[in-house]
Amino acid sequence: MKYIINEQSDIPAYLQLYQYFREDIIQGVYPYKSKLPSKRTTCAETGLSIITVEHAYELLIQEGYVEAKQRSGYFVSFQPNFGF
Repeated sequence: MKYIINEQSDIPAYLQLYQYFREDIIQGVYPYKSKLPSKRTTCAETGLSIITVEHAYELLIQEGYVEAKQRSGYFVSFQPNFGF
């Protein structure tokens, strides 16, 4: 994961992180049913606080891109529509 958060941006950090994850999910970097990095791993790699990462993950859940499984992590629930 090579997400660079621009702290000078008008876009809040959690939205920047959400957008990175969303694009990677849509592009298949994280395919259907795959596990996203843990919140702690994401914090360590981006330098963001756990609260900021939680906000981004929660938005991914609300938008239907991922689902949380208690004590297991976050898994991709988005399935690309190939028009079949």
